[in-house]
Amino acid sequence: MKHEFIPYFIHCITNMHVGSGDANYGVVDKLVQRDPVTNYPTIHPSSLKGALREHFELQPGWEKNGEKINTVFGKEAIGGSDSETGEYKFLGADLVSLSVRCNFQQYVMALNKTQADLLNQKTDLLVQKKIFESIEAATQLFYKANTPDYEIFAEDIKITTKAAHQKVLKAKSGLISFDEKYAIFTDEDFKTFTKNLPVIARNYIEDGTSENLWYEEIVPHQSVFLTFIAETDTTLRTDFEKILNESLVQIGGNATIGYGLCKFYKITF
Repeated sequence: MKHEFIPYFIHCITNMHVGSGDANYGVVDKLVQRDPVTNYPTIHPSSLKGALREHFELQPGWEKNGEKINTVFGKEAIGGSDSETGEYKFLGADLVSLSVRCNFQQYVMALNKTQADLLNQKTDLLVQKKIFESIEAATQLFYKANTPDYEIFAEDIKITTKAAHQKVLKAKSGLISFDEKYAIFTDEDFKTFTKNLPVIARNYIEDGTSENLWYEEIVPHQSVFLTFIAETDTTLRTDFEKILNESLVQIGGNATIGYGLCKFYKITF
């Protein structure tokens, strides 16, 4: 069966915590999933597929263990029966951009040349296209309006160079995150941002008393990931893509407090 890899941007509408199950035995009790090579935040394939399956099972005509669900995601083992693989394949999601607090219009979309080049290489192998324009390695802010005439800082990192907005994406998707402003950071600065993610205190109230206080990492809202879904040319494809592009998908934990709401954007060239 022929598969076609379709790239999607995943835009975090709210903060997201896709837990790794690990703790650092220090300040942070719950860590996010990270790429084993780059150590950047990621979404593992099993977590992404599970979130999408749960989302689609709530859609009309896509009931749990129904024909559509089983065709796309695979048949689960029920009552001693064997599980079966689905027709679609789901790759993990790589970090594209992290939203970083900035004294210029609240935050900036942080990009990195090395990471963009790696994602271009991956996209070229899977779909024979490139997503990003060639970008420089130097730390630089690109803005569209309201020329900043003061010193710009992203967290505690000073941005020394400012330039008029330039197109950073070769592809089309409907994602407008990079249309107004973004900044490119050196490898070292980008690693600092991705290593030191925001940490939020969580607690549980029982009988009016705060219990079980813990701390967990989050990927901040407005951050962007890139994933690929290998789709087959079936009658379900149009329906699948319509649902995925038109609705919000909850990924990771803490759904009851609004974590993990994400918008998928299909990428075209």
